[in-house]
Amino acid sequence: MTSTLPRRCKPSEFRRQIQSRSQNPIKDYTTAIAEKIEDLKTKCLIEGRPFTKELLRTSIQYGFAEHHCTIEDIFSTFLKSQQKKVDAGLSTRKNYRKYEIVRDLFFSHAGIMADANALILRQHHIIDFNTHLLSVYDTTTVAGMMQKLKTVFLHALKNKMIQENPFMGFKICRKEKEVEFLTQEEVDRIRKAKMPTEGLEKIRDLFLFQCYTSLSYCDMMALKPSDYKTNEYGHIYVTGERLKTKVKFVTILFEDAISIAMKYDFCLPTISNQRYNTNLKIIANICRITKPLHTHIGRHTSACYLLNKGLSMEVVARIMGHSTTKITRHYAKLLDKTVFEAVDKIMKYDSDTEIPELSCI
Repeated sequence: MTSTLPRRCKPSEFRRQIQSRSQNPIKDYTTAIAEKIEDLKTKCLIEGRPFTKELLRTSIQYGFAEHHCTIEDIFSTFLKSQQKKVDAGLSTRKNYRKYEIVRDLFFSHAGIMADANALILRQHHIIDFNTHLLSVYDTTTVAGMMQKLKTVFLHALKNKMIQENPFMGFKICRKEKEVEFLTQEEVDRIRKAKMPTEGLEKIRDLFLFQCYTSLSYCDMMALKPSDYKTNEYGHIYVTGERLKTKVKFVTILFEDAISIAMKYDFCLPTISNQRYNTNLKIIANICRITKPLHTHIGRHTSACYLLNKGLSMEVVARIMGHSTTKITRHYAKLLDKTVFEAVDKIMKYDSDTEIPELSCI
């Protein structure tokens, strides 16, 4: 007797076969269900689990399998795999904690219990959860949370803990976060400002070095004197693999960057990321910069500067160590001035060029 459930049958046909004195498929079917219910009650009794209405409904609807994992099991299994990545240094504890937060929010606001059978997961649970998040958080934060939840369920689907992907047909709405960068005037203001302490001066120099080279914080901190090389054109450059992504980068040092490197004998000061970001806020106040100064904004500023100076997107991507230009487009923004100058060149070219008359045929 197959355990595939439920089985469709017209009510009139069901009553007729049940009332019949002879054995028939419907009687065989209901007898099989009754036996499976008794087996399930016995199993719950042995395992010390409550025999609930929800458990019975789920078993009848989705089949009496030997084991039905709960939604809690899905998260637990995934988090165990993430913990192994944290232990191996492939992920961070902070990232692990984000999955725990998503799990707790899902159980609180998706209208679903942690001990519910995983087979009951449907798209409306995802939609309800997404709706709640949007009422509390901004769209960027919600998109990040929903992506993490999707990762959990895809892991469950891959490991056959669920039969259907509840995210199927659901689109995570992503709103691109505006990347901030400093103008040339703001960079000059930071460069010319007098720092009250030697420590702040070092941090100022490191930040300007990022603005001039596009290097990330960790790649800048990893620089050694031997990393500085000279090419056939006489330009000093730095090349290598990014520590974060292992993608190759090559950046040419402009005069301002060379001056900072020479100031420290090509051995830049080593400062913790936390202290670096904290003191950048102090520098922002000193220089009256209203934009949030942090390790990434120097990198953004460099990308924007290079693009607006006429370098192609592919060259900027190589300098920054991006695997694709799609990432670079997110960093680099065209200034209005660049657009105005480009259009002005076209207008001047058109005014200086004699347009030939078109002869009618």
